[in-house]
Amino acid sequence: MTATLDVPEQNPDLVLDQSADDYWNQYQLTFALYSVSDRAIPSAYDGLKPGQRRLLYQMHDSKLLPGNKPQKSSKVCSAVTGNLHPHGGASMYGAAALMAAEFQRVKVIDGQGAFPRIQGDIPAADRYTEMRLSAPGAALTAELDSHAVPMVPTFDGEWTEPTWLPAQWPVLLCNGAMGIAEGWATKVPAHNPREIMAACRALLKTPNMTDDRLVKLIPGPDWGCGARVIGESGLREYITTGRGQFTVRGTVTVEGKNCIVTELPPGVASNTVQERIRALVESGEMSGVADMSDLTDRRNGLRIVVTAKRGHSAEQIRDQLLALTPLESTFAASLVALDENRVPRWWSVRELIVAFLHLRDSVVLRRSEYRLEKVAARRHLVAGLMLIHLDIDTAVAIIRSSDTVDDARRGLQERFKIDAEQADYVLSLQLRRLTRLDVIELQAEAEKLDAEYAELTELVTNPDARRVVIDKELVETAKLFKGPEYDRRTVLDFEATPVTAGAGEDGARERKVNAAWRLDDRGVFSDSHGELLSSGLGWAVWTDGRIKFTTGGGLPYKIRDIPVAPDITGLLRSGMLPEGYHLALVTRRGKILRIDPAAVNPQGVAGNGVAGVKLASGGDQNDEVIAALPISCANGEAILSLSEKSWKVTDVADIPVKGRGGAGVGFHPFVKGEDVLLAATVSATGYVRGKRAVRAENRAKASIKGSGVDVTPAE
Repeated sequence: MTATLDVPEQNPDLVLDQSADDYWNQYQLTFALYSVSDRAIPSAYDGLKPGQRRLLYQMHDSKLLPGNKPQKSSKVCSAVTGNLHPHGGASMYGAAALMAAEFQRVKVIDGQGAFPRIQGDIPAADRYTEMRLSAPGAALTAELDSHAVPMVPTFDGEWTEPTWLPAQWPVLLCNGAMGIAEGWATKVPAHNPREIMAACRALLKTPNMTDDRLVKLIPGPDWGCGARVIGESGLREYITTGRGQFTVRGTVTVEGKNCIVTELPPGVASNTVQERIRALVESGEMSGVADMSDLTDRRNGLRIVVTAKRGHSAEQIRDQLLALTPLESTFAASLVALDENRVPRWWSVRELIVAFLHLRDSVVLRRSEYRLEKVAARRHLVAGLMLIHLDIDTAVAIIRSSDTVDDARRGLQERFKIDAEQADYVLSLQLRRLTRLDVIELQAEAEKLDAEYAELTELVTNPDARRVVIDKELVETAKLFKGPEYDRRTVLDFEATPVTAGAGEDGARERKVNAAWRLDDRGVFSDSHGELLSSGLGWAVWTDGRIKFTTGGGLPYKIRDIPVAPDITGLLRSGMLPEGYHLALVTRRGKILRIDPAAVNPQGVAGNGVAGVKLASGGDQNDEVIAALPISCANGEAILSLSEKSWKVTDVADIPVKGRGGAGVGFHPFVKGEDVLLAATVSATGYVRGKRAVRAENRAKASIKGSGVDVTPAE
């Protein structure tokens, strides 16, 4: 007998009969459009992302204005997410903390409490901080009550919100922006608000102003974090096209043996720089660093002190910091913003200013139309009341002789030739409004209304009249930026030369000068600036004796296209090998193998290395590679090796070149009671073949001084 399994029929209402392609296109497209228009990309008009706009609108509605008592950040952010922004409070508080940060070029929010002071700082929890609008922040929302911008329903239809704020200064150009959406990314540098306001007035007066004059008005970015723009390359292209690359350098000063970092490039966190320095020191790429300390505090700001070792100059360490860390990096500007239909596109600096001026024109027009409507309505009522005052006795008699309000309304309309609205207004007046003094005030009000009506009519119908008003308001708004905190912070050093140079992500890639190349945690060769290896010879050595040479074969141009990476467990060291250099592998048991890279076939991106040096094994003889040293074939270098009780300097020329896979040669004779090497490094030039120079010996002694080990030269 065969058993059968009863399978219940699937409810057809629960089955979605749709191909995977159609499903993906439908829902992914929906998400992509939402991500672009409602999350990551700012508007070209008010310069704000939706989350920022809703936060400022909520603060305006809650009367969190300058001079008023601030409110708990948790309460503000909860109100925004509950009423306007259907996302978590954490993301909203992050946006608020950024607008209140000290390194923001113009602080939009006046924060009370531990808000970020330098890039990378984490604010205190929202339950411990308070916020309100700053004076520039209030200038972004001041005209909301004048019906100056269109209002639309919120996500749940229970409230309304502005499509954009009636901003009185261009936030996007002053504070910059960064955002990544589906298929679009924006990266706008900050600028000096005084320069931007001057450019706005100039373009308002002369719309066809030349690029030369615009570049003179806005010579370059000006970040709140300071830093320096190195060289003039890329700045004009950025100003005129909205796309361009320029080099930005943090401020590193030399004081004796110390290099002191006091300013960082935009978008670079203090922790990122410090972690990079530690990694370079551990890998030996910055062997001249003796110590690093972070002396940053809330009073004095950023202060990272890097101390040079004896025998190394602080100037050399400074150059290495700029070349190997993000203290000097390329800023790739990309002015992407939403147009009035919430469609992303590229903008130039000129076009963003024109968009802001268009916003100001629409604000003046809409508020003038709203006010004109109110003035016209009041003017209509005052005109009817003045007719009544011409024969007040007759009006009183009509009212007293009427049986009902309707009779009185009809009587007034027929006698004084007024409409029902004017008649109702007269009937609702108190008797005290019929005094002689009130008649005089009424005449003055009528004259004032007539003048305002004519002025508003001119504004509504004449764009030139609106431009005059916009210019006056720009002058008033510019007074917000008179303080010393709005002096230019970023130095434009057009005469300086970048330490690093390379092409952008989409252009041809060039190897960066003095950049720190290494096999990174993805298993691919990249430099300290994120570029992938495309020329030169990269090398990597593992502690188990494996070695790998590569020219970057198989590496893509886009980081997101990196294939499956090799296993880098046990990686000892990696880097770029200059021409004319060999690679020396030093083992813990005092063996050294000098390899000519020309004798080893380079591997592709997925290569896991080949046998380099054969290690001793078995019993207590387990060995490993402790140092991988690029050595010059012609510079008279020497290798300093250190064991527990002795040290030795070995001339590179005395080390024979061997093929890979060999056991190497012994080069460090151990003294009694020791059998392992502790470290090995390349000594400075100064060791001449056949004769130990004083400089090499002094450097060797200096390298081990203070280690706590009493060592003597090995024979």
